[in-house]
Amino acid sequence: MKRVWSGLLIGIGTLPAMAAACEHSSLQGDVQGKFDASGEVCFLLPLLDENYVSATLNGVTDARLLDGQNRGIRTLVENGPADGEHTLLFALPVKQHTSLVLHGEAGKPWRFQWRMKETSALPRVQMLAPESPTLKVLAKEIAAGGSTDAFWQARSRQGTPMVEPVDASHKRVTFLWRGARDNVYILGSPAGDHDPLFRLGKSDVWFRSYVVPADTVMQYKIAPDVPVIDGSPRDQRRAILVSAQADPLNPNTFGEQKTDRWNRYSLLDLSPARYCTVQATAQPLVHGTLSRQHMASKILGNSREVTIYRPRGAQPARWTLILFDGQVYQDEYHFANVLDGLIAHHHLPPVNVVFIDSLDHARRGKELPPNPDFADFMAHELLPWLRGQGIALQRKKTVLAGSSYGGLASSWVALRYPRLFGNVLSLSGSYWWAPKGEAPGWLTRQYQQAPPYPVRFWLQAGKFETSGPGGGIYRTTQDFEQVLREKGNRVSFHPSSSGHDYAAWCEALIHGMRDFTGLRRQ
Repeated sequence: MKRVWSGLLIGIGTLPAMAAACEHSSLQGDVQGKFDASGEVCFLLPLLDENYVSATLNGVTDARLLDGQNRGIRTLVENGPADGEHTLLFALPVKQHTSLVLHGEAGKPWRFQWRMKETSALPRVQMLAPESPTLKVLAKEIAAGGSTDAFWQARSRQGTPMVEPVDASHKRVTFLWRGARDNVYILGSPAGDHDPLFRLGKSDVWFRSYVVPADTVMQYKIAPDVPVIDGSPRDQRRAILVSAQADPLNPNTFGEQKTDRWNRYSLLDLSPARYCTVQATAQPLVHGTLSRQHMASKILGNSREVTIYRPRGAQPARWTLILFDGQVYQDEYHFANVLDGLIAHHHLPPVNVVFIDSLDHARRGKELPPNPDFADFMAHELLPWLRGQGIALQRKKTVLAGSSYGGLASSWVALRYPRLFGNVLSLSGSYWWAPKGEAPGWLTRQYQQAPPYPVRFWLQAGKFETSGPGGGIYRTTQDFEQVLREKGNRVSFHPSSSGHDYAAWCEALIHGMRDFTGLRRQ
């Protein structure tokens, strides 16, 4: 096993008994080897004051942070590909014994590169007079020497965020956190950025209010005491991931119930009716079948899991939905389970769903933004493979779909192979994307210059996605829609009262498929 160490090694005398089999870690290092028959490698981590850890893992399918009694603290990687790469940011509990356990396939290589650094929180204590009527009353009570205990007791009973009426079509939503020292940020804010919360006087109440549409659906995390990170402004922006976690006073979540708070999103749901409810995702799949297989690609030089949902029926489904980031959509949000119930109750016609796994962050970032090899893989390898699985594809009834880079990829593949793919369902598509050195909106310009192709488009974007290159995803999606309309394509644009969010995307997938299959007019 090759080992490259730097930093001060921990003395063996500090090891708790449970960690005797673990390797001693240092403050930074680079270690690699091959998994033995157990498929496990363990590292004992140093005792630190406030800190952050930046790490890169290769060849690791699961990684978990454990306490001194071998109990799980935080899941860092779960069900990753055996040849995947994962870049992580997290923190160790202060002055506590912890270990990092890595799992992978026996005989396969692994690599662990890391840096641990003691740090302090960003000094971002900011004051702002509240607009919330409830907080205005509380501010007066605090100024008069009162306590916040009754306020927090009420929040514990009623839940957070705090929702107050504004007018017939808007509500004021106030996100809250109790007891941070130096800062609190919200990940997934209605402003489309990592917004700081404000401290109410010198109390333990941190808050930020937004006036949002009354049908808002969004997921979010709250990050207390985000640390100072060495590196670029982008590195510091990513530091929110160190402490971002579920809102402890919000019982509502959407998707798979993760065991630790860092891997759960909290849900704000003001919508009067939705298809992708928590109840719908929790229903067992009973009316159709789900099969998981691995598919190798010579063009891309890798293999991935492809999961196929088939509805039950005397005749094969005529419609097929091909969905990027498929492992997330099914394993975390159980999209096939939702679809299964809707088909059984005739809210959708029978639809096959092909869930395409995106492997890991690094390969997703290379494959999904316009990549000729990926388009060729879809046309020359995936479609013949699906026919071999008994999925009969008709161009006019085949829908390419994806979110973010997946929405961009759907439009790109349809541009390259319009005679194979007749419909695009794009969710918060990254139409701002451009090759390095070029202006935002590269794919929009490609469509502008291309011949008119008979491809239908159903475009969604979140009303909160208003920051970023080209004016943000909402603006660049509108620009793409305008070009398509001028070219003569059948296209519709569907804003959601949400951000860059699977809660909105799951909903939009259902609405888009209902439109494509003719269950309602666009």
